[in-house]
Amino acid sequence: VDIKQPSNQITSYLETMDEMFHHTMVNSMLPRSDLQAIIENKHQMKVIQLNLQRWTRYYEVGVEEQLWSIEVKEKLSVKT
Repeated sequence: VDIKQPSNQITSYLETMDEMFHHTMVNSMLPRSDLQAIIENKHQMKVIQLNLQRWTRYYEVGVEEQLWSIEVKEKLSVKT
């Protein structure tokens, strides 16, 4: 994840994906059990995306306010 990317770009991407998902679900003929699994997976993805947005924002604020030590900045920048 590019922490320099504005949050609104991430949000618009997620909204586009939601529209595509909804269109696919409405126009497909899936068995109920498959649809249930897809919906559960979609929910889990949203939870992960929300956590990513939250922690990315915490990181951004920490960098702006110079709350993070150099070691933390280096470790987080390597993982992203």
